[in-house]
Amino acid sequence: MSGNIDIKTLESQKNGEHKAFEMVFIAYYNKIKVFISAYLKSDSEAEDLAEDLFVGLWENRKNINTSKSFSSYLHTIARNAAINYLKHKYVRDTYLNTDESTEYTSTSEEELIAKELGLLIDDVVDRMPEQRKQIYLLSRHKGLTNTEIAEKLNTTKRNVESQLSLALKEIRKAITLFFFTCL
Repeated sequence: MSGNIDIKTLESQKNGEHKAFEMVFIAYYNKIKVFISAYLKSDSEAEDLAEDLFVGLWENRKNINTSKSFSSYLHTIARNAAINYLKHKYVRDTYLNTDESTEYTSTSEEELIAKELGLLIDDVVDRMPEQRKQIYLLSRHKGLTNTEIAEKLNTTKRNVESQLSLALKEIRKAITLFFFTCL
């Protein structure tokens, strides 16, 4: 998703110059739309999402780090937007397919998914390095604070935070893959 936009143009956009934003839009819009369309499998939905992405880009232009790859930044935003859109669409479709006149009760399929997710998380935790696994279990199952875990394991609070962050990233990645295979 390479574009021909230079840092000067990005800085101008960041400072609110509409002409610079127009140049960025022209350089990247079609690439972003095609990229999102690969996720959504719908050109019209991809077009709407790409437009929303560029509106958000303009609204948050002051937060853009021009020292990093702008193309990668857009790629990440587009991927996250597509994933979030699919998640919301799944929830919306699921809700609309339930009978609104009856109270919500979990179905055997939902119970099965919940059990599979529980097993998946247990499996991911079991495969973690021993210290990370121990920190995760003390935090999430025993309810200890990061400071208490650091004291108990004779390590630094920063190490506990780092290991816990890595553990949660592993779990999120596994859950994301799980839901993509279910959809």
